[in-house]
Amino acid sequence: MSIALPRSDDRYPTSVSAGEPPIHWPSAVVGLGLAIALVVGVSWLASARQPTSRVAVVEAPPATLAPVADAPPPAPPAPAATPIVVPESPRVASTGGRGVNLRAGPGERALRIKTIPEGMPLELIGADVRADGVVWRNVRDPGGATGWVSASYVAGSPAR
Repeated sequence: MSIALPRSDDRYPTSVSAGEPPIHWPSAVVGLGLAIALVVGVSWLASARQPTSRVAVVEAPPATLAPVADAPPPAPPAPAATPIVVPESPRVASTGGRGVNLRAGPGERALRIKTIPEGMPLELIGADVRADGVVWRNVRDPGGATGWVSASYVAGSPAR
């Protein structure tokens, strides 16, 4: 790298060495300053610092141990509690999201009252009946409608 210096008879150089552009000194100084600021900033961020919050440390008085005179033996552990099985309430299930038909009577030919959506809770209100080769359950839906649904679409209740 060569720098063009003025000659005694030439105050402003008009030629530069072949292939090298002249250096723009203000830009070089600004670039050097930015590089130094970047190195100092990264070094500061990476340094370990003391926490700024102050925490008061209070020492507890030492514990005193008193002699214990013939303490009774600890009680034996209580036997494990027997889990209580709560039966799941009956609900519409296994319909593939289509729901189940509530019918006026047991059987596939009975009048369809409405379709009860999957997951809807049901109340069993009567005994099961077999019709058309299928077990039917007498139920009430949350809206109060009563009728019969196929037992294969009722989950969470034992057969009656």
